[in-house]
Amino acid sequence: MDRVPGRGLCRRAVIAAAGVALAGCVDGDSGDEPEPTPIPDAERESFDSGWPTFGRDAANTGYAPGISGPYTEIGERWRFETDGSIAASPAVAGDTLYIGSTDGSVYALDPYVGAEIWSFETDGPVTTTPAVADGTVYVGSGDERLYAIDGADGTETWRFDVGDRVGSSPTVTEEAVYVGGVNSAVFAVDRDSGERRWRFGTGASVLSTPAVVDGTVYVGSGDLNVYALEAVSGEERWRFGTRGIVSAGPAVVDGTVYVGSRDSDLYALDAEGGEQRWQFDVNGQIQGSPAIAGGTAFVGSSDGFLYAVGTDGGDPNGRWRFRTGDSVVASPAATRDHAFAASTSGNVFCILPGDGGTVWRFEADTGVQEGPAVTDEWLYFGDVDGTVYAIGSG
Repeated sequence: MDRVPGRGLCRRAVIAAAGVALAGCVDGDSGDEPEPTPIPDAERESFDSGWPTFGRDAANTGYAPGISGPYTEIGERWRFETDGSIAASPAVAGDTLYIGSTDGSVYALDPYVGAEIWSFETDGPVTTTPAVADGTVYVGSGDERLYAIDGADGTETWRFDVGDRVGSSPTVTEEAVYVGGVNSAVFAVDRDSGERRWRFGTGASVLSTPAVVDGTVYVGSGDLNVYALEAVSGEERWRFGTRGIVSAGPAVVDGTVYVGSRDSDLYALDAEGGEQRWQFDVNGQIQGSPAIAGGTAFVGSSDGFLYAVGTDGGDPNGRWRFRTGDSVVASPAATRDHAFAASTSGNVFCILPGDGGTVWRFEADTGVQEGPAVTDEWLYFGDVDGTVYAIGSG
């Protein structure tokens, strides 16, 4: 494989910063181009908190409240080439970036320079985001197995046979790992031993990454339902029916489950009983999870827009929508000051959450199918040609 660390600034980056001309920016439906205040050169940040799992946490919020994210003097810092396609977000934890490829490998990379630390080979495409907890990397593969891998050296700790292709990214708690399979089931696996704790059958493939909050597992299914399951036993607590496939992972915040369906609706459900609080039509299929930040739900749609919707349901037309120019199947990410979205045409955007104004746009070589992992000065993602990108400030 061709490794290309330390590439420097990308000639294809489009920057919104003092003294740099803007070129080809795609504006939202509202908001002017901001003028970010330059920040001094920062020392290397710690990645201890990072973005260690799909949606950043077990609730799938997609939100990092303690950071701003890269917003000025954006450029490509490095790229790393795999032999497949990147179909899922990376995870960043403990000064290491972990990402899977359809070439069958899980890669551990230095997040500062993109150098390979180790790679772990599976027997199938890896299309799910790794989850990292206490030095162990949990990841599913198309070879029908869920793996636990030592994060330091890439050796296998255990494997669990799902019985079909692993459909969702794993979610890790203190006791268990929760994952969905194409064989219409959700599994709870003992985190230490890799033994099955329970299996819950749905009516179709489970591609939705489970959210686990307060002893309940929330997960969608291709059978059009959203399920709430007891985390210890797998017993069903409630189910909510939509009119489309639910392939997106729910996000759970303050007693509300936010989940999108391919029926074009974003739903807000009561976490305790499953009753609908409100729904919002985005005019296209929702395949990614929403990011929930500061009273706003950010969700992408196949109609080419990123939508901002108030979590109180009081905005029948939404707060704003941002035109990306192509389908948004990737899950957005949010920080204290910005929202980040990617499109299937390869554009990655930094957006002001208040009015939908463009901060910057970065153009990858090919389409982006899943959202980024974000740290204070860096943003990481992959494209369909198998390239892993690190872009950042400074």
